[in-house]
Amino acid sequence: MLGTALVMAGGVPLHAVAQSGTGFSQLDLRQPDAAASLNSNLTRLGDNPRDIGALIGAGEAALDLNDPRAATGFFARADEIQSGNGRVKAGLGRAMLQLQNPTEALRLFDQAERLRYPSDSYIGDRALARDLAGDQAGAQRDYQTALRTKPNDAEVIKRYAVSLGISGQVDAAEKVIQPLLYKNDREAWRDRAFIFAMNGRVQQAQEITVKVMPKPLADAIQPYMNRMAALTPAERAAAVHFGNFPANAGVRMASNAAPSRYVTPGPVAGSSSVPQPASPSIPAARNSPQPEPTAWTRSQAAPTSVPTQVRGDRTRTAVPTPTAVEPSPIVPTSSSPPTRPPVPQVRVAETPRTPTVTPTPAPSNALPGPATASATPRAVQGPVDPLAARSTPANPVSQPLAPQDRPAQPLAQAATAPAPNPVATRTLADIIRELDVPDSETRPQVAAVDLTEVMALQARKREAARAAAEKVKRDAAAKVKAEADAKAKALAAEKARLAKNPSRNWVQVGTGQSVPALGFTLRGLRKKYDALGPKDAFTAPWGKTNRLVVGPFPSFAKAKDFEATLKKGGADVFAWQSEAGEEVMPIGGK
Repeated sequence: MLGTALVMAGGVPLHAVAQSGTGFSQLDLRQPDAAASLNSNLTRLGDNPRDIGALIGAGEAALDLNDPRAATGFFARADEIQSGNGRVKAGLGRAMLQLQNPTEALRLFDQAERLRYPSDSYIGDRALARDLAGDQAGAQRDYQTALRTKPNDAEVIKRYAVSLGISGQVDAAEKVIQPLLYKNDREAWRDRAFIFAMNGRVQQAQEITVKVMPKPLADAIQPYMNRMAALTPAERAAAVHFGNFPANAGVRMASNAAPSRYVTPGPVAGSSSVPQPASPSIPAARNSPQPEPTAWTRSQAAPTSVPTQVRGDRTRTAVPTPTAVEPSPIVPTSSSPPTRPPVPQVRVAETPRTPTVTPTPAPSNALPGPATASATPRAVQGPVDPLAARSTPANPVSQPLAPQDRPAQPLAQAATAPAPNPVATRTLADIIRELDVPDSETRPQVAAVDLTEVMALQARKREAARAAAEKVKRDAAAKVKAEADAKAKALAAEKARLAKNPSRNWVQVGTGQSVPALGFTLRGLRKKYDALGPKDAFTAPWGKTNRLVVGPFPSFAKAKDFEATLKKGGADVFAWQSEAGEEVMPIGGK
């Protein structure tokens, strides 16, 4: 789904990236909010591929969408840009866990802790990584810490119960998981069945599976339930959480006549410094109803056949088996509490129980797995190593077992080994996937994101924005130029007006509303005052009337001298200076 996103996110610089065969069986539901977050962060990365916040957000959204490879690409790119970011280390650790590489996940979680990134966001995943690495005591401490912060986290509660079951503390596991059983959490019932099976209580496990699973799936999972007790702690965790089941579990069970060292011990009091997560209070009445599993409903009938998944050969790295696991929870030593789910009588068989629900013959204890030589595609040769990188081809071609690859088995059984039923050839991961993602609960698939298309769209948007910005700049520049031109033109016109009508000096000799009549007034004044004879006459507006002036004179002082001359003859005149630009027009009447 997110493959194209890796083109932008960059290559993965971590040599320890494991190849995942199956995803988290219990984290398989699609999250619309995560898809929206992914698209939003991809849009941001289209604008800036080095946006740390967008890289981290895209990586976390990819993890929520169960795409650890894409998440690894985003976080690896972020780590190249900002290697000291604890949130990036935690995200890489979560991606490594989904890729089933707990060793690398723990290393990265340790780096995040050293960088002082709060552990609340990844402590539940770190606990699971420790379970997968065979460190149940450390895992249980982390689960308890996580539950102190989020006491109602159903996923952590189920993982914690499985961890307790792995370490043989069945009663404590039931006490932890009991609230979810009362809520009829189908995954909790499934985990309870695994807890019983891994501790040799196969009959009780089968009683659960036949009630809560469709019959074909209950029949298919029973051979795995029969052999759960033979697994190491790390293998049990891988089987429950990832559906990875080692092919040689039956061989180990047949060779070990003594009971497994991981069979449930008696109740042991845990450390008082680590409190047990509290379970919801349930009335202790003797007749209080006990939780009973209900059948899982499917929108379609359970398929009668499933394409067989053939796993490639893996080299097993030895996992140190702890000789003792320190119990973490506080388990009461008194009789069973009345609120506890009913536990049938324990019947531990020395050899795995043969399925009785179908006529299909169950695999013999000496056989490596549900598949037999050359009759069906072979299963994994050697147990699954939860610490090593994994790879599961999508549709490999089935190959018969070569003689040198076949596990040793008693001659009598080898000669009479029956051909397995196709139901028994399903891997545990196939069965768990069917249980965890029923058709009725599958949400609409999120549309694939093509980063190339997103980047091209962003490039077109940037180009359009750039062109629009340039147009705005051009328009603004043109407007400024037009305004400047208009201003310059106005200044030039004003300058011309001022040049045509500069400020000048006059002597006003009369007024009149009619400009033509001013000429007659001038002729009368010239007859009366001889000094007016050689002077030119002009007129200028003066309120509602018009001035009658003579001049112009070289200076205002000269105008005053002429005013004095006329006043000596009895004229009513005065000197006047016109303003620059004020129009003074000549008139006739000489």
